[in-house]
Amino acid sequence: MLTKILFTLAVVLVIILIYSAKFRSRVANTAQLKFASEQKGKSSHWAIYLVAAILALCSAGFFYYKWQADHTIVTIRIVSNSNEKIDTYKAYQKDIKGRTFTTLDGRLVTLGDSDRIELLED
Repeated sequence: MLTKILFTLAVVLVIILIYSAKFRSRVANTAQLKFASEQKGKSSHWAIYLVAAILALCSAGFFYYKWQADHTIVTIRIVSNSNEKIDTYKAYQKDIKGRTFTTLDGRLVTLGDSDRIELLED
């Protein structure tokens, strides 16, 4: 999770550095242009930073909501068809993988083919 956020921030930083280097070289080559062209360059400079900031905020929001959804505690009811026994467990949403899940206390539970699973959000 943390690596995804760091990777996204690194990509945003690289994009900012590339565009700022292009902006500096463009300003150095066009030092003799009129004031109007300088204003246009400055506005595009701020636009690049604005887009990068919006991208970073959207990425942070996406990862926060993904983290929040993954850490939702769900109640898992398992109904065994062979003896009609009902077992109840609690686990994080992220720990449910197909017919296997890990409970909050660390037990690994694997379901059989005839078992029925019900997920109830707390």
